[in-house]
Amino acid sequence: MNILIVNDDGIEAPGIRLLAETAKELGTVSVVAPHTQQSAIGHGITIHEPFRLHHRSELFEGIDAWSLEAKPADCVKFALYGLELPVDLILSGINDGPNLGTDIIYSGTLAGASEGIICGIPSIAISCDFAGLDSAAPFLKETLDRVLQAGVVDKNRVININFPKKEFTRPGGIKITDMGERPFNHKYVEEDGKFWARGNWDSFENGPKTDVWSWENGYISITPIQINRTDYEYMKVLKEKLL
Repeated sequence: MNILIVNDDGIEAPGIRLLAETAKELGTVSVVAPHTQQSAIGHGITIHEPFRLHHRSELFEGIDAWSLEAKPADCVKFALYGLELPVDLILSGINDGPNLGTDIIYSGTLAGASEGIICGIPSIAISCDFAGLDSAAPFLKETLDRVLQAGVVDKNRVININFPKKEFTRPGGIKITDMGERPFNHKYVEEDGKFWARGNWDSFENGPKTDVWSWENGYISITPIQINRTDYEYMKVLKEKLL
């Protein structure tokens, strides 16, 4: 199996190195990742300006690796159509910080995996708590094995995996979840005529079926994420009221 590794924290992030080393036990690994930090960049792609490519295999033992001065989705596209790498599976992460609920909309980690689905490649996104890589590491290979051996990974949806808060040294198990609510309360601070985005996540009551609840209560959450955002139930309302 040919595995492409991407992320949004940049090619020098510890999470991508752990993921690449773990993935070597699953198949032949290549890395194409952003040259610099691209967190919360969403699913943007670069179309109006050129970008540079850097060969960075010195960062990974026995793995061909490149960094792209571009976004996570660009990295997937360039790996497939620029470098023409053979890819059977895309792993995006491991993100430094969870990607839960509404985080998913902004996440470059999810964008990398989602671009894989758009390009017809089965994809998994993986995230852990902020500075929580050490807590997630012992359970990474076991979790990936379980997901892959179950045959649930396909080219129609992203499998979004979040390891629980780092205070849980051993997860309570796996929960299959839906997207919870995790709105970010933005505040803007002016310094020398420039504005910096600050703030934190608002508290929100999430039920036990959600990814947010699972993360907060010590479970590995696995959420299937679709590319098609059509609200089929509301289509019925629109047809009834408009047609």
